[in-house]
Amino acid sequence: MRGIYNLVYNINFINKEWFLTLLVFFIGCVVRLVPELFAYPSPIGYDVINYYIPVTTNFTIHWTQISSEFPFYVSFLHVIQIATGLMPYSTVVIFATVIFGVFTVSVFLIARKLLKVDIRYAFFVTVFVIFQMAVLRTTWDLHRDVLALSMMFFVFVLIYRESERKRTKNLNWKFILLALILCVLVVSSARIVGSLFVVSLIIYSSLVKTRAVILCTIVAFSFFTIELFMNQNITSNIIHENIQKTGNGSSVHSTFYNPKNLMYLFVVVDGLLVPTGIIGFKQLKNGTLLKIPVLITAAASFSWIAFPFDELLVADRWISLLGIFLSIFAAFGLYQLILTLKMRRPVHRSSTSATNTPTLPNPASTILTSFILGIFVIMGILYEIVPNAHEPFTLWYGMARSYIEHFVPPSMQFNSLQLSDTYKMMSAISWINKNTQPNAIIIGEKDWRGFMELYLQDHRTFRFSDDLPTLTTGLIKHGLNAPIYIIHYPDNRSKNTDVYSNILFSIDKIR
Repeated sequence: MRGIYNLVYNINFINKEWFLTLLVFFIGCVVRLVPELFAYPSPIGYDVINYYIPVTTNFTIHWTQISSEFPFYVSFLHVIQIATGLMPYSTVVIFATVIFGVFTVSVFLIARKLLKVDIRYAFFVTVFVIFQMAVLRTTWDLHRDVLALSMMFFVFVLIYRESERKRTKNLNWKFILLALILCVLVVSSARIVGSLFVVSLIIYSSLVKTRAVILCTIVAFSFFTIELFMNQNITSNIIHENIQKTGNGSSVHSTFYNPKNLMYLFVVVDGLLVPTGIIGFKQLKNGTLLKIPVLITAAASFSWIAFPFDELLVADRWISLLGIFLSIFAAFGLYQLILTLKMRRPVHRSSTSATNTPTLPNPASTILTSFILGIFVIMGILYEIVPNAHEPFTLWYGMARSYIEHFVPPSMQFNSLQLSDTYKMMSAISWINKNTQPNAIIIGEKDWRGFMELYLQDHRTFRFSDDLPTLTTGLIKHGLNAPIYIIHYPDNRSKNTDVYSNILFSIDKIR
């Protein structure tokens, strides 16, 4: 009878685990879809409007650029778009939503397998993590980073499993083969996450020295090296990944990359996670595989101390990555605090079974957990849905906007413009299509290149620069046989003829 009871218990436990895995996937998809629904029909995300949608729309035209910028993600988007016949905008949004659901599952597995918490607290860790600003900012427009992080976590789960079996002579080659495939996909998806993954594996393999880990390290390092070798524009691409325009349309210059702004960014993105994150870091036993990347990202996040104005070190990107890993430790630290405070009580049973008495959560434990989680969930939801113009309502995130807006958006309701301004941009482009010659050259901000590529008609072309006067002078000197117009904000009004204005944008004819 005891054997039958154990079998039934194990079956129920497995079914419960599968159910929760599907549940967290669904929750992840909903969390990612919510800001899209509030923004519809405008896309959210700077790179979404300026990279993912235009590239998916005109894949062949962009191939030269794509092939030198870790092409796996956008190539997959292109394949999905062809296979489904969906519009590029729908393809990008749907795939970003599904990928975030997968990321949510990967965090759940990390909590179960590496943190070794029970199902209930694994669910708590997962929800806690996905509502952090660092995570939401990353999924805002760095979609391939989310994909790379998801696969990175899956690899960690697989190789940790094999590391625990290091005394076993026979390797489970099915799991190892899956881990190797995921290793290739991680380093083929995103440069910064790929570099973090490779360095973490190198350090971990030197510590544990198991065959599975060493094999994964060799494969990951080899393919990452090939990716870098094939990339002809490493420096320019790193700068491109770092400069995420989240302001009011002006370009981000190096003056914003300074110690003061980066320190504010760290406080806003990671500050609330540090206290319990340190506790979780200290309390996690046998968590070397997860501790290595958090130490690497922490060191890279403070690279500005030694090199305060070197944008190539992309400290802002590392601060966001640190927030993702630190949130896992912070959730685990909260879990440890609840256990330390002994907020659990035994179920009353007969004295004969006292040695194996199970425990149930004390109501105080449930209340405390729900309260803490509720605060972060509310902050996360506000960050997702509150319009960019009202970001003070996002509490913590809106207080330092003037210092951090050039690194992270104060709200997800933003692309390269405030969403409420999108229709004004479309109105200006519509005027251009109806009232300028088909071969006209339009000059404007770099932030608007996605809108122009998607909606300019006929053979009109868009030229952009951080220095519009210099670009304008150069085009005139070249004597191009085409009319030239410049689109700008009214406060940047030039001395040329103003032919159109819709309050937010003005269009001048240069010649």
